[in-house]
Amino acid sequence: MTISPELEHKLGWAMHGIARMDKTARGVTFSRLPEWTYPQHAHAPIVAKMAERLSGVHIDIETGATQITVTYRSLRDSNPSTNWISGPSTIAVTTEGFEQSISHSNGDLRVWNFDEIEKEIEGEDSVAEFNLPETGSPRLVQIWLPQNCPIELISIEANDEWQSADTSHQPLWLHYGSSISHCEDADGPLGVWPVAAARALGLDVYNLSLGGCANLEQFAARTIRDMTAKLISLKLGINVVNNASYTARTFGPAVHGFIDTIRDAHKTTPILVISPVSCPAHEDNPGPSETSLDGMVQGQPFSRHSWIGELTLRGIREILGELVAVRAATDPNIHYLDGLQLFNHEEALTMPDGIHPDASGYRTIAANFVERVPREWLS
Repeated sequence: MTISPELEHKLGWAMHGIARMDKTARGVTFSRLPEWTYPQHAHAPIVAKMAERLSGVHIDIETGATQITVTYRSLRDSNPSTNWISGPSTIAVTTEGFEQSISHSNGDLRVWNFDEIEKEIEGEDSVAEFNLPETGSPRLVQIWLPQNCPIELISIEANDEWQSADTSHQPLWLHYGSSISHCEDADGPLGVWPVAAARALGLDVYNLSLGGCANLEQFAARTIRDMTAKLISLKLGINVVNNASYTARTFGPAVHGFIDTIRDAHKTTPILVISPVSCPAHEDNPGPSETSLDGMVQGQPFSRHSWIGELTLRGIREILGELVAVRAATDPNIHYLDGLQLFNHEEALTMPDGIHPDASGYRTIAANFVERVPREWLS
């Protein structure tokens, strides 16, 4: 089976949350970063790997169909060096209060040895067959793609005609963040906290959260700059600490530069800066992160060279709060949200590895965001 020219054309209008769609021998693949960025992060394969895991990506169609079948080939990852394997690929369908998710573990498996691909084990196509409630007229149906792996989409079949849906009434919210917003370990694409929050708030979401890669790179800032978003949020800090990417002297200017790049095009677009949620290992200890034998993340002791200015999450929150206050004096459309309002120290005790929430934790973050996000940002 190969993708039809008609489906390929329709997807060009129906896809949301991607910057790139590439034709393959059998179907199409997707990325959340545009093609021009790839030479700029080719030295760090994790960036492309995360961009091609489709957190927040959805296909919006208008149809009266009650049966929809999605055929695809997933490419899940495993890393025996860290005793890790990706969970199953999950496709979800939502319409008019109805939700259904279908998971598979039968796709291709890519085996990594730390940052090098060791081999790929061929699997088979996955077929997700959805049965939707009856309807008397065409309606919006959203097909949500897996947040934890890339896929090659081969076909979408339905028992009624479908076309791309007009969702222009939903403001586009572009969110940038780390693995804690990428949500690979969520209970499927609907458990990704920016997705759950966007659905509750009536927003369309573009989730530019890249696990381990929210280091304020300019290619990410320029990607955001070039989007037509109505709302922008930047969840910053955990990768800066656990990758030891910046110091107390360099972090603030890097954030200013990131926001300045976005403001080149988004002069008055509301921007929400969110500081890190709780992570006990790094509240008062710098990075880089290490994983202990029990699977829990640990921070590092401070260097004897205090002039380095090693960062902790407590220090990050202070810097970001002050930075937003400074910018707000001349920019009324920038706002701040303390990450502890989303996931506090007590809630962080449920983290299975001490740094990433579990599926229930991501749902908690979504609920807290909906309740506590500054209304000035939404308006």
